[in-house]
Amino acid sequence: MLNNKICLVIAAAVAAVALTACGGGGSNGTASVRLVNSTSTHPALTMLSSGTTVITATPIDTVSSYAGVSAGSPPLQVNDAVTGTALATLAPSVGAGAHYVLVAYESGGIVRSTIVNEDTAVPAVGTASLRVLDGATDAGAVDVYVTDPAVDIGVLASPSFTFPSSPSLQTSAFVSLSPGTYRIRVTGAGNPADLRLDVPSFPLASQEVAAVLLTPTIGGTLVNGAVLAQQAAYTAGRNTTARVRLAAAVSGNAIVSASAANTPVAASVVSPSVSAYAVVPAGSALNVSVNGGSVAAPAAPLLAGSDSTLLVYGAPGTATASLIADDNHLPTLASNLKLRMINGLTGAATPLTLNAGFAVLASNVAPGTASSYSVVASSTALRIDVFSPLSPTAIYSDPALSIPGNAVYTLFMLGDAGAPLHILRKDR
Repeated sequence: MLNNKICLVIAAAVAAVALTACGGGGSNGTASVRLVNSTSTHPALTMLSSGTTVITATPIDTVSSYAGVSAGSPPLQVNDAVTGTALATLAPSVGAGAHYVLVAYESGGIVRSTIVNEDTAVPAVGTASLRVLDGATDAGAVDVYVTDPAVDIGVLASPSFTFPSSPSLQTSAFVSLSPGTYRIRVTGAGNPADLRLDVPSFPLASQEVAAVLLTPTIGGTLVNGAVLAQQAAYTAGRNTTARVRLAAAVSGNAIVSASAANTPVAASVVSPSVSAYAVVPAGSALNVSVNGGSVAAPAAPLLAGSDSTLLVYGAPGTATASLIADDNHLPTLASNLKLRMINGLTGAATPLTLNAGFAVLASNVAPGTASSYSVVASSTALRIDVFSPLSPTAIYSDPALSIPGNAVYTLFMLGDAGAPLHILRKDR
């Protein structure tokens, strides 16, 4: 198995050299560049150099062959292969005869790109070189563990790599590893239990140079991954999980439980309350019960890499469950925060209005739904008011709420409409 892996790496490297000799780049004033499509919403990408298409239709989770581009700082452009829309542009410094890979990925719906040199010196026989490129900036500070697949990371003294929170891609130094099969786990910084990505198995061959690429997911908290062997194969490691939490808002202090297939989301939660997020298999069917009786679960799928709130509200005998998408990407500016409201009131089916600092952030938020997110400046004395058309005064009001920035918040309005309960939850 290991010998086969070595052969594949050598063959791919030979093929890359052959491509260079056939016009894919070389020492005669050109560099060799290939394209990785690590986006989530663009089925295929093309790459242009100085306005000319040099790489065509690279599918998601694949890497193209090398193409020759002028050495120096050539203008490179990544386009959607179907629509022709320009998605990213850059003018990297590339050397004649050198090899590079342009990685295109998405963050908050925006395509970003980075270029990586692929001419790192080959390590000694019996060793491999590995580094991590953290483009998952939405996830904040993370730890990366590269271990034997059976290792319990909870007992380790430290991770293999650590990345602080940063608005831009970060690259680690190379570490030397023995050839073998490894497991990649990404967690929230300092918390091995906060699992963001788990790639159960990937091989490293003797004298292999490889990079682990971390990219964002649609929810903003979980992480996608991939392994890129220098001048060789690209292996995607998409996240196969989702995060979901239970917002129990059934009247009469009902007991609510939920699971995703056989994985519990929250068990025997007394309404009204909001559970922590649970990591569950993406695509699994939801199961909901109120006071032991089954409740129809939302048909919407749990998308890979997503964050969601499962809201269960209404009277115990007629409870309704709805699945609400959570966008836990942090605000662009650290001095701002993102705020929305979820209406889980039971009783009179009335829409709610959310004000912050006497300005309307959201109106006509119907029961069982969420408002859009609004960006608000952080404050140590932010006035928050929630209004119902059935009440001449605010049904919830805080005249001086201290709410830090660089975070995402949800204001839950739960319980009976006649005696509403508010829960302000920091989601990120």
